[in-house]
Amino acid sequence: MSTPTPGERAALKAASSWYASLNSGSSGAAEQQAWQHWYDADPVHRQAWQQIERLRDQLGLLPAQIAAPTLRGAAYSRRRVLGSLLLAGAALPLGWFAWRSDSRRYWTADYRSGAGEQRHWQLADGSRLLLGSAGAAQFDGTRRQLQLLDGEAQLDIADGPQALQVLTRDGLIRAGGGRLNLRCDPHGSRIALLEGSVEVSCAAQPARWQRLQAGQQLLLQRERIGAPQPLDARSTAWAEGSLLAIDQPLGEVVAELARYRHGILRVDPALAGLKVSGSFPLLDSDRALAALQHSFPLQVVRRSDYWVTLVPRGA
Repeated sequence: MSTPTPGERAALKAASSWYASLNSGSSGAAEQQAWQHWYDADPVHRQAWQQIERLRDQLGLLPAQIAAPTLRGAAYSRRRVLGSLLLAGAALPLGWFAWRSDSRRYWTADYRSGAGEQRHWQLADGSRLLLGSAGAAQFDGTRRQLQLLDGEAQLDIADGPQALQVLTRDGLIRAGGGRLNLRCDPHGSRIALLEGSVEVSCAAQPARWQRLQAGQQLLLQRERIGAPQPLDARSTAWAEGSLLAIDQPLGEVVAELARYRHGILRVDPALAGLKVSGSFPLLDSDRALAALQHSFPLQVVRRSDYWVTLVPRGA
C-alpha cells in the first residue's frame, strides 16, 4: 500500500479525533452534527472515515482513547496502521462494556463471555452458571464462593453442605439453593430471586443480613440494602434472550441493546423519551431494531454495520 498524502494523513488524524470524541460518552447532538458536516465536506474525509470502518473488526474491540492514538500515527503508511491495529486488537480483544471494567480481572476470570454473547457452564459444586453479554466471574470451589466481576449472571444453585457465597463489589449473597439472577451496573448489584431464599449483606455493614424470598428483588449497594420489591419479569427476561420493555423510554431500550452489539448504537435525543413496549431479541439486535422501526415513529439509519442511529421517521 502507498504512503498517504499530507491531506490523507490530516484527514486520518481528524477522523481518529472524531472517533475518540464521539465514543467518549459525553458527546451531544451538536457534536454529532459537527461530525456529519465534517464527513460531508470532503471526499477525503469520507475515505478516512471509511478506512476506520474497514478496520472495525480490530478497532471496534478497542476503547477510543487507545484507538485514536493508534490512528494518529500520521507518518504511518496504511500497512503500518493496519499492522498496529491488528497487534492492538490481538492484545486487547475486549468489548466496550468489558473494557469499562478492570480488563486484567476480566482476562484472568475463570468464566467470561464476549460482547453480544451468552454462555453456560456447570461449576465444580454442581451449580449452573449463565453469563450475559461481556460478563466475567471467578469461582473458588474450596470456599464455595462465586465472584461476579462484571455483567449479569443467572445461577441455578446446587444443594451442598455449605451455602454458596456470591460476592459482588457491593456486598455478599448467601444462598443454600434455588435460582438467582444478578446484575452489576454503576448503580449497584441488582438481585432477583426466582426460587429459594437468600441472605444479603452490603460491603459497608457485613454483619447485617437481610433475607430475600423467591419472587422478590432488590438493589444492593455498598452502603445500603434496598427494600425488597416484587419480582419484575423485565429483570430476568435477558436469560431467555429477550429484552422486555413495558412503557420504557426508548433511550433505555437502545442502551440495553447496545450492550449486545459491537460498534456504536445511538438514539436521536428527540426520541430518547419515547415510551415503547414489546419483547425484543437481545441476541439478534438487528431484528430488534427492525421491530422498533416497524412499530414506532422512527427509522434506523446505518452509516455502516457498526454505526447505527435511530432518528425520527422522515428526518
